[in-house]
Amino acid sequence: MKAIVIVASYLLLLFIVLPGEVLAAHILEPLGTEIAATPPRGRMFGQVIYEYSREEHGTTKTTHLLPIEFEIGLGERTQLNLEGEILLREERTGSPRESGIEEIGVGVKHRFLDETELLPDAAFEVAYSPSIGLKGNEHGIKGELIFSKNLHPRFVVHLNGAYEHVTGRELDVTSGTDEVVNHTTWFYNVAPMFRAIPDRLMVLAELNGRTEVSGNTQLTIAPEVIVVIQTETFFALQNLAIKLAVPFGLNGDSPDIGVKIGLSKLF
Repeated sequence: MKAIVIVASYLLLLFIVLPGEVLAAHILEPLGTEIAATPPRGRMFGQVIYEYSREEHGTTKTTHLLPIEFEIGLGERTQLNLEGEILLREERTGSPRESGIEEIGVGVKHRFLDETELLPDAAFEVAYSPSIGLKGNEHGIKGELIFSKNLHPRFVVHLNGAYEHVTGRELDVTSGTDEVVNHTTWFYNVAPMFRAIPDRLMVLAELNGRTEVSGNTQLTIAPEVIVVIQTETFFALQNLAIKLAVPFGLNGDSPDIGVKIGLSKLF
């Protein structure tokens, strides 16, 4: 009986106390920027995002994406990532409509530094994607450094820097044969966040950038709002966050404008 009481007390702590304190950080993760926090062992964070973007570069291109992500706590500092991206529809003037699975991947994130008065929370993430592109003929590996720092009880900043190397096969029009092609991209994200209502309402603006070795750079800024729902009545509405962002491009190589709607939940 004593053992049952101990186990029940632990589960009560895990499902009631932790969601409002330790686990709240994951619900408040921005749509385009990683945070250094990792879920406790055995807990899972799930997120699905609908993304719409529109570009006007001589022709009109509209894209509808559905990224899906699951993070599973393997330890107090380590998590397993399972990710996928579905291209719901892409339309370009003068080209046929495209859709399908854009990417699948698996990764591991490890938090190697806890925040102190001067130092931030810090984590490193490695991800491998065995299938990239609608044809699935590309694969890639990505490494990312993630920092999170509380500058004030109501103000926190997240900072990411990542490197990705993608290898695939493309048809050489001249020779008519497949050739191996490599693509390298640098990613950088900054997300200052203001806790308008702590653990309930966040207001932020993300700066998201990516630069290919070829020189093409996409740079967007996205005002964003995150609203957290906490209720003890229905499990489906517990530890749930609704997120809305409106990114727009800052240079000619970026999408002109878009919309992101995200739904996040802790299990």
